[in-house]
Amino acid sequence: MSCSRRQFIQLSAGVALATSAMPYTARAASAPAGDTPLPVPPLIESRRGQPLFLTLQRSHWSFNGDSNKVPVWGINGMYLGPTVRVYSGDDVKLIYSNRLNEPVAMTVSGLQVPGALMGGAPRMMSAGVDWAPVLPIRQGAATLWYHANTPNRMAPHVYNGLAGMWLIEDDVSKTLPLPKHYGVDDFPLVIQDKRLDNFATPVYDPPQDGGFLGDTLLVNGVQNPYVEVSRGWVRLRLLNASNSRRYDLAFSDNRPFTVIASDQGFLPAPVAVQRLSLAPGERREVLVDMSQGDVVSITAGTAAGLMDRLRGLFEPSSILANTLVLTLRPTGLLPLVTDNLPMRLLADQILDGAAVRTREFRIGDGMPGINGALWNMGRIDTTAQQGSFERWILHADRPQSLHIQGVMFLIKSVNGAQPMGEDRGWKDTVWVDGDVELLVSFTQSSSDHFPFVYYSQTLELADRGTAGQLLVNPSA
Repeated sequence: MSCSRRQFIQLSAGVALATSAMPYTARAASAPAGDTPLPVPPLIESRRGQPLFLTLQRSHWSFNGDSNKVPVWGINGMYLGPTVRVYSGDDVKLIYSNRLNEPVAMTVSGLQVPGALMGGAPRMMSAGVDWAPVLPIRQGAATLWYHANTPNRMAPHVYNGLAGMWLIEDDVSKTLPLPKHYGVDDFPLVIQDKRLDNFATPVYDPPQDGGFLGDTLLVNGVQNPYVEVSRGWVRLRLLNASNSRRYDLAFSDNRPFTVIASDQGFLPAPVAVQRLSLAPGERREVLVDMSQGDVVSITAGTAAGLMDRLRGLFEPSSILANTLVLTLRPTGLLPLVTDNLPMRLLADQILDGAAVRTREFRIGDGMPGINGALWNMGRIDTTAQQGSFERWILHADRPQSLHIQGVMFLIKSVNGAQPMGEDRGWKDTVWVDGDVELLVSFTQSSSDHFPFVYYSQTLELADRGTAGQLLVNPSA
């Protein structure tokens, strides 16, 4: 749909006049302030050797939280998927069943397993086919996520709803005095941006250049959610499952986020920050002190103004119409009796080894690719040794995040400066805007047939070839 400049000005004037004529109470009531209960994905756990079933299928969902349900993709009959919880030391049998009418590949981002178990292109499931890996869980407590990583189709498949949260617990997480009652004081928040049509159906129209940006912010598949919580500490597990948008989060009353974990698990100690960035594919765990009993909201920047909203009627908008992530509403008259936060979360870790070599990677911006080469399933781009450390220097002119399968890394510097406190734990996904230096630890092995992949988390760029393949030779 298009209109002339004269028509646009006439419509703008008309809408502005109508808006000014609205009663104040009606305008106030229409402002979103957390009006949809937060859907909490069901929790499925692997205990006593029971397999976990994840069925990829078509479903129906209401992004407005009402009875108007529209066709979507999802897992186990809902939009997005259940939260999976596993325990370090277990061997987990996972059964993916593809009940969609096109091939799909799946992976668990952040999981430290050999290349043969990572999923992706070598484990493509045709329509009607299953894949049933047995995953050895041998890493510390962390918030990961599982999602489609179908070659050349990752962006639309994740956008359609093939994603969910994956939690690992261990002896440390069980004993720390932290909120750990799922859906009571410990909540998963899957943040995405979408473009919805007049019937609240998602529309996906990938841009010719760069990544997809929508105009509607969703958390766990709904707009403007709220959740009622007890007075005390509340734990939020944040996942940015958007195709390319990075979020800058803040509380409405400027209270701090207490960050306790990043992609690969706990930070050495809690870090308090006023603003918190969340790049595509990145995860962070935060604690919020609700003991004072005040309602508070988390926002993600400034919402679109009137003129931007009007333009969005005639052309796709990349500006969020509303930036409310979640409203927290405390209940109860007295705070819960809770322990003080621990001063330390992890014991000091001493790195055993220095970087054996330095590599540089230029991530595609104007043209897709890494170091000038497009992803090729038949080519190994980088070869490393299991158990070693390497220094990786990443360059990107177009800001984007990069994910590396099968490794964990520390950020050593960002454009020559020390990383922020909340970025000083082990990670697997990093925002690159300029130059970033990493210390990469190769914990797992891969092979020519089942290599790890490192790729842009601007999923459209990954689909166009901004990815490389990593062979990690097993240790002797």
